[in-house]
Amino acid sequence: MIRIAPNLFLKQPSKQNPCFIRSLLAVTTGAQQVAKNDLNPQNRFYVSAGNEKIRSRDTGGGERGGWDGHGNKFKFGLTLATATGLGTSYYVKSITDEDEPNAPMKEVLTERDKVLVERAPIVTKELWNDQLMALDQFKKGQVDRTWVAFDKGIYDVTEFLDAHPGGPARIMMVQGQDLAKFWEIYKLHDRDHIRKLLEEYRIGKLSVTDYEKLSEETIFTSSYETDPVRTAAKEGKLRIPSEQPWNSEPKNLSQLVETFLTPNDIFFVRNHNPVPVLTDDDYELEITDNPEAGIKGRTFTLAELRKFPRYEMISALQCAGNRQEDYVTEDRPLYVAPHWRNGAIGCAMWAGFRVRDVLRECGLDVDDIALGKKTTNMKIANFIGYDQDETAVQYAGVVPLEKIIDPFGDAILAYEMNGETLPRDHGYPIRLLAPGTAGCRNVKWVQCIDISEEPSELDSGSRLDKHLAPDISWDLHREHVASDRNGTAPAKKHHDPCAMRDVLQDTSPVIQTLPVQSVICMPGNRETLSAKSDSITVKGVAWSGAGRGICRVELSTDNGKTFTAATLTRATSLLSNGAPPPELGLGRNYAWTQWDLKIPIPDELKNQLRRGEVADLEICCKAIDGDFNVQPEKMRHGWNVLGVCVNHWSRIQIKLDPNLPPGKIISAPATPKPGAPYWGDGSVNKA
Repeated sequence: MIRIAPNLFLKQPSKQNPCFIRSLLAVTTGAQQVAKNDLNPQNRFYVSAGNEKIRSRDTGGGERGGWDGHGNKFKFGLTLATATGLGTSYYVKSITDEDEPNAPMKEVLTERDKVLVERAPIVTKELWNDQLMALDQFKKGQVDRTWVAFDKGIYDVTEFLDAHPGGPARIMMVQGQDLAKFWEIYKLHDRDHIRKLLEEYRIGKLSVTDYEKLSEETIFTSSYETDPVRTAAKEGKLRIPSEQPWNSEPKNLSQLVETFLTPNDIFFVRNHNPVPVLTDDDYELEITDNPEAGIKGRTFTLAELRKFPRYEMISALQCAGNRQEDYVTEDRPLYVAPHWRNGAIGCAMWAGFRVRDVLRECGLDVDDIALGKKTTNMKIANFIGYDQDETAVQYAGVVPLEKIIDPFGDAILAYEMNGETLPRDHGYPIRLLAPGTAGCRNVKWVQCIDISEEPSELDSGSRLDKHLAPDISWDLHREHVASDRNGTAPAKKHHDPCAMRDVLQDTSPVIQTLPVQSVICMPGNRETLSAKSDSITVKGVAWSGAGRGICRVELSTDNGKTFTAATLTRATSLLSNGAPPPELGLGRNYAWTQWDLKIPIPDELKNQLRRGEVADLEICCKAIDGDFNVQPEKMRHGWNVLGVCVNHWSRIQIKLDPNLPPGKIISAPATPKPGAPYWGDGSVNKA
């Protein structure tokens, strides 16, 4: 046995276990003598080779994670650089009266292959990453690494940058600063499961004094002060998952079936950045020069754009993440925003001019390319918005060039919504409407159109709007996206050879269109209704991406054993240019379909109601689109970690109360907070 310093011993490796430990120990001790009670076995800690997690027991004395012993008798620091032959990890175990209360030090050391560290700190899993760091050292950081502080902790979040749904730049701007000041603006991030995730990147801590100083020095002001006034929010009509950036949907889904066209003020809003301040006079649209495609670069004013032939159409829009809160359960949080429930869908009358007309004006031979008379290497139309984050990264979306130049593709640059000037939250003065595509593709506040062979690096879809396989967990996803940063791969803590296969990219496409969808809008989920009537009127909406239209919507009150078709209401009477029937499969049915059905109360529930008892009833529905695709029954059939393309059967659970007067409705408990599974009455989402 080797005595390295007071109360620190290293037992020499045995011949039977030559790879027990190979360590570099750097130890400093105070000049004070160690008191007799410091030799008490109760205060001994072991560091041992083994595949066990770090364990701890509070033995008292000193600040948590500090290196002070009883009465500050001595201090020491320990740096353990370890490499074992088998690549094993180390754990720390405290010895208490329950373990070996009277074991002398010599006997303990000879019985186990351990390094004995006496008077060690209160040990946690952060033993090796909870060391104090000087403030100037934290601010300096390391090359190509991103360090942030939060609640005195120091975190190296470099490996998380490309997994961040908001993009890496927004985290990198926090380098060397207090993250809490940023979360005061982006409040959606400050949630328990996000804090727990952050702890995985902990590398140290600041003293209380240094952290307070850092917090005072960190200044981050809101960029959202010029956002528009949202009157509907003040009137209580909206559910607001986040205010900065602004994201909202109708608070009551019944609002979606009051009129066929969704009113502008309650139409869902998905913003990624502050709303840009633009006027008719200063707005310009840039078409990027591309000689290979025959495009001559040009800048258009709004007045010039309005001279193109006007085109009107009715189209629904749905965010790719609509209904994603269905995925949130107690054991499975959702790490992506904005945490929609069911209302991130709406339908409007849009007016503007065709994108193909603008590109033709700039020299692109849209007709010959669309007819196949001319080929081009250009495959992508990149739409770049005026909106940008605090680091000047602009939002962008990509659409296949074929969709844009197809005379029946109906892609327009819109300046009106439901007969009104386009509202600021919806893209004033010009937004893209590529009907049939996911909401993320329909870029607002369009500044530039760039025709190219590959998607722009600004495209958010390559990061946020990918449909991953169900065996890709959040941990696997973030490890995968971090693998190429700086040319080095992080340690695969959650590596699953089956899931993280080489074909991951090929099986995780970026979203363009969305699958068939339906949503029950009334009654509201978890409402209590009067049971004085023998039937319940159920209403909702249905839609399918790529213009496939809806052929049928079916409802069930027996968990899908039997179904009944609902009555459909289409946009036909509102269309000036018409649309083919959905079953023709021509892909131009862009409007949603509203539906309704009067459902009789099941006989088995009637008996319960006659006894004066409150009865529970679940109603589910599924839609069938023009290509006869049907919604899957269970959420697990389409579950994916990024919460996109959520389209399992829509379900509501309601209560029927025979004691309520006719027409009386008791509102549902408060919906869960964004990212949480708990309703106002304490119940949870169903898995």
